[in-house]
Amino acid sequence: MATNPYFRKSIRTEQDLIDDLSVEVIKIHGFDMIYLPRTLVAKDEIFGEDRSVSEFKTGREIEMLVESVDGFEGDGEVFGRLGIEIKDNISLLVARRRFEKEFADLGFLTPREGDLLYFPISGSLFEINFVERENPFYQLNRISTYKVTCSLFQYNGEMFNTGWTVIDEMNTRYTEHPLDIVISSGEGNYTEGEYVYQGSSFETATMTARVESWDRVSGTLQISNIKGTYDPLLSIVGKSSGASYEIQSSSESTTVITNEDFGDNLDIEEKGNEIFDFTELDPFSEGDL
Repeated sequence: MATNPYFRKSIRTEQDLIDDLSVEVIKIHGFDMIYLPRTLVAKDEIFGEDRSVSEFKTGREIEMLVESVDGFEGDGEVFGRLGIEIKDNISLLVARRRFEKEFADLGFLTPREGDLLYFPISGSLFEINFVERENPFYQLNRISTYKVTCSLFQYNGEMFNTGWTVIDEMNTRYTEHPLDIVISSGEGNYTEGEYVYQGSSFETATMTARVESWDRVSGTLQISNIKGTYDPLLSIVGKSSGASYEIQSSSESTTVITNEDFGDNLDIEEKGNEIFDFTELDPFSEGDL
């Protein structure tokens, strides 16, 4: 039996009315979010993932409606064996027509899994886990909104150069690009993990840093966690090893080191280096094995 011919679901004016109402409701009750498209630097064509560190090169503001009015969804704050984990989720609605208008020039017409959303109210970044493209299910034979399900973003060394200062600051807050140094004349051997400095002593140093890697054969030293003013005209001295070398040249490394505000791994490693000499073949048995 055919559907009722007196109720026509494909009238263009009625479809446009639903689109207009969806846009209006979201503009009234929604929030201005910053949508950050993910750029895959080295895409794996089989798994569709980035084999390198992803980049976020642009960010555009678009209004979205928060479905969970009682607060964030998910498990919230969970205290586990490895400490406190924050597992906040959020569900959002975005108007199809508004999204197409904002992002059609970038080559995609719907939100994409893996892209990020910045929620300015809480100052949080959320990663899109799933995009429901058929809910509500074809009202008047057309889709007017997309439902976006997100979870709190876990930073993993991604590069941000979006033009939004509050977002791009994460490059300096949570990551560090070490310095690759080519040494010239000097003596001694630096120890990986030890602190180095420039100046007459460590206590009065004008610059301190941490050794990430040292290769005496090639004469290359990589330092990170730089504090103070780096001067390429001054020698770099090892705090515990006493090694000292003049600098031939230096450049910012392509390596990315993730910094944790509440992590104490570097402190534990520094204390461990005071007890054990990990440069030895057998640092635990004092040569008995």
